[in-house]
Amino acid sequence: LLSVIIPARNERYLQKTIENVLENIKGDTEIIVVLDGYWPEEPIKDHPRVNIIHHSGSRGQRASINEAARIAKGEYIMKLD
Repeated sequence: LLSVIIPARNERYLQKTIENVLENIKGDTEIIVVLDGYWPEEPIKDHPRVNIIHHSGSRGQRASINEAARIAKGEYIMKLD
């Protein structure tokens, strides 16, 4: 299993990034998106391969990555910025 971690704060192209990962990385893969700060809506709705963590306040990229890595189920972890 590959865990793809995407920390995000005010990312304009987050939805497109998630869609591209889903289209291009096949097989046993999970995507963990950490929304750091205010987001008016989720970037993707109810996808079985996508886990979204939402921080109501800003915690920073390092804290977001560490939190995602703790819950990752994969043997390998890939971080996308």
